[in-house]
Amino acid sequence: MYKHDIIVRFSECDSLGHVNNSNYFTYFEEARNDLFKIFNPSLKIDSWNLIVASTQCDFIREVVYGQKLVVSTWISKIGNASFQVEHVIQDENQNWIARGKVILVHFNFQSQKSIPLSQEIRNVLSEHTEAPKGVPMLR
Repeated sequence: MYKHDIIVRFSECDSLGHVNNSNYFTYFEEARNDLFKIFNPSLKIDSWNLIVASTQCDFIREVVYGQKLVVSTWISKIGNASFQVEHVIQDENQNWIARGKVILVHFNFQSQKSIPLSQEIRNVLSEHTEAPKGVPMLR
């Protein structure tokens, strides 16, 4: 499991005073950077090889400017050329804030086709399958 710290920026809040729903997907993406390095250690765009096939976020509790958050990220399924990543956000009091998932596909942009995951990549992904204790189920 990976963990990523976030402090809510003013620009992420909307006119209602809380974080706008679209920013949760950005938090999830930021939290996946260590995972991205398994596929693309330099994180250079010209050698990028993952695409998003599907994504979901369940909102549990609102957050506001300046709040400190932790995003936990783990692998919940590994397929032939794709894998499912799950996320949960907690505040500094361990309250559940949001829960999400994304399906990523290993992809060749030149051929426009998926690429099977190598055994080496599967092994590394398998090291990150533990979810936090008590994590709420996705709706």
